Amino acid sequence: MTQAFYTAIGGMAAGQTKISVVADNIANMNTIGFKASNVNFSDVYYRTSSTGQAPTGQMGGINPKQTGIGVQTASITRDFTAGTTLTTGLNTDLCINGSSFFTVASPTVEILYTRDGNFTIDANGNMVTSSGYKLLGTNNSLNTISSTEPIKIPTYINTVTTPSTVAQMGNKALDELNGIKAGGISDGSFKITTYDNAGTPTEKTINVTSDMTVNGFVAEINNSGADVTASIVDGAVKITAKGGAERFEIANVDSNVVSQMGFGKMDPTTKTMSSEVINYHQTIGEGTPGSEDSKNYTSVTINENGIIEVKYGNNDTLSVMQDPDDPTKMILKYSLNNGTVITGSDLTINDGLVKPENLQIQMASFVNPQGLTAEGNNTYASGPNCGMVLYGSISSAAFGNVKSGVLEGSNVDLASEFADMVVSQRAIEANSRVFTTTNEILQTLTQLAR
Repeated sequence: MTQAFYTAIGGMAAGQTKISVVADNIANMNTIGFKASNVNFSDVYYRTSSTGQAPTGQMGGINPKQTGIGVQTASITRDFTAGTTLTTGLNTDLCINGSSFFTVASPTVEILYTRDGNFTIDANGNMVTSSGYKLLGTNNSLNTISSTEPIKIPTYINTVTTPSTVAQMGNKALDELNGIKAGGISDGSFKITTYDNAGTPTEKTINVTSDMTVNGFVAEINNSGADVTASIVDGAVKITAKGGAERFEIANVDSNVVSQMGFGKMDPTTKTMSSEVINYHQTIGEGTPGSEDSKNYTSVTINENGIIEVKYGNNDTLSVMQDPDDPTKMILKYSLNNGTVITGSDLTINDGLVKPENLQIQMASFVNPQGLTAEGNNTYASGPNCGMVLYGSISSAAFGNVKSGVLEGSNVDLASEFADMVVSQRAIEANSRVFTTTNEILQTLTQLAR
């Protein structure tokens, strides 16, 4: 008879556990990125008085006789389905479309995971959670090892834009030049027409391809037999009349190289013609207050692939782009306010001011996210039953994408929580009645002995 006491106590304890989980869910119904928990119960074990008997020729079978001794909490699992979306309009508020997690570094530099996309930029340019944990960036599209580089915005930079030197641009292909006008250079030809003292024209055709180097382009002109000399000067191609040529003209035939490089008319005084600057070199260093070349950042934009674009006071922007030589990596990209994009060898970053991983958000994906352990502050740590963890950028299909200007709310279903609360309350009441009834029976038995 006393077993019924403990069975009833176990039932009340189970109901109390359920109430505690419901209370936590309801308390966090307005917590950003919160995931509700569910409690599952199982029976414990049974006292067996008979295992039963199989049928015989004369007798039918007999079922086992067992008495259960209570209930236990089998599991408390988190529901990682997406929560409601909350529009904020803030560029640094992010919502994940997918099952992945943001990665952040705790004060002990432990890698933690969160669905809370409420980020801000601190005084040092770090992108941080509301608890001050630093958001981590990456330069890998997919990896099994986490990056530990934080997202760090260069908040104040010194910029110097100069025309490229012969050494910097001579071996670059025409279609790699950052000063070429939109549309690029098409394969084909153009013509150079020179005029002597008598005005007699001589026409030479120059063949070009988009992958021809600048040195190759200059050599093609110089070897054409035209009465001109070409050279690289201050980021441009300069053509000068020579010999008996009094003047010259150039024009496209079936290529757009003349217009794309911005060649104009010959200067009659110097007998020269120059393209526009077709290649720039950009140097970026840490800014100095009061310097004319220093600019403070004015805004941060994050696209759905987790790439961060920083805009500065002169409307130039700093970001990253896919490396043409290695699509799994990103390289830094600086865009002038006129649309010119400077990257690769044309971009010099002083003093390690910024790295590609500083401008691309790292994500994490788990085989079993329910194996994560909650650490508070809207973060989780990796648990022994999470399975393999994949890290990388959102540009990889493994991580979904993000939307800027919105947050993911909690996924607490208030109606379900109230229903669970009522059921748990009734279960506790019913088990308390069992406890009371058992007590009354025992009292009756003790009175029989008097």
